[in-house]
Amino acid sequence: MATIFTTRLNVRSYELDSFGHVNNATYLNYLEYARGDYLRQRGLSFADFHQWDARPYVVHVEISYRASCRVHDDLEIRGWISAWSRTGFVMSYELFNHSSGRLAVEAQMKFAFVNQMEKVVRIPAPFREKMQ
Repeated sequence: MATIFTTRLNVRSYELDSFGHVNNATYLNYLEYARGDYLRQRGLSFADFHQWDARPYVVHVEISYRASCRVHDDLEIRGWISAWSRTGFVMSYELFNHSSGRLAVEAQMKFAFVNQMEKVVRIPAPFREKMQ
């Protein structure tokens, strides 16, 4: 079973569009924030990726919008690694709105590890160990 991580945040007014709900592109920022929080929880930093000369690049994103979120809503992002390959992984997400009691977003992000020359490389062993 994959380790599930959670991150909480509140919707800020500047994240809304002209219709009064969170702009669709903002959800990518939420997912990035949650992913960074998870890496910190697992003891990883950007310095590690530079040391390994392997950086996880986002290569594909799928987002399904289920319900809107509004200013000050209390959001919980749940994430987990749902698939591994030799050179990357897939991270799945659910964004739950505690203020409305509804699932707001389901998403998947596919990552590939690349070196500083942007050539695909294997997943660093320390990364896989800390994330499993």
